[in-house]
Amino acid sequence: MPKIPLTILKELGTKGIDYAKKNPETVKTALAAAPLMLKGLKELNDKKHEWHLNKMKKKTELGKVEYRDIRYMRYQDHILPNLDAYTYMKLDECISEVESFIIRLSDEMTVIKRPKLMPRIAKWQKVKAQLESHRDVRFYTELMRINEDATYESDFLSKNVQEHFRELPTLDGRKEFVLQFTNKDEEKVAMDFLKYN
Repeated sequence: MPKIPLTILKELGTKGIDYAKKNPETVKTALAAAPLMLKGLKELNDKKHEWHLNKMKKKTELGKVEYRDIRYMRYQDHILPNLDAYTYMKLDECISEVESFIIRLSDEMTVIKRPKLMPRIAKWQKVKAQLESHRDVRFYTELMRINEDATYESDFLSKNVQEHFRELPTLDGRKEFVLQFTNKDEEKVAMDFLKYN
């Protein structure tokens, strides 16, 4: 975004103040009309959004939208906003699906040589990054809770993982387990897990 020089802003400000002093009725009328104008702009934006949604629905019904595009809309509307409702296994499935989309798009790009697929690959990589970061952070925090409280039952992790983690006899064994499945720093893991033992 281009930067506006301060001198121009000062001139506009002083001219605006002079104009407001000379024409108070015009300024009052403009301020009174501002909420109505904002409401009209919002309605226009809503109508435009509704038009796009209707267009997408028609394309979907006619079979003109690719499966990947439908899945991308699903990820944006339902999956990414509700990541806390998913388990570790479900997030892994979503990541695998996104990886398969990225691989297919990369293959299509090399075979057909279509550079316009790069933005699609980039948007899927963003989705994958969001899924992976949420999965990793949640995995780490759930392990910390299990380490802290022996009776804690996690909805996120499977029973087998929880039991295996609890059966590890030493703090070093738990640290190794955490380091094996996360990208956390060894010192951070030691500090986080030591404070509960």
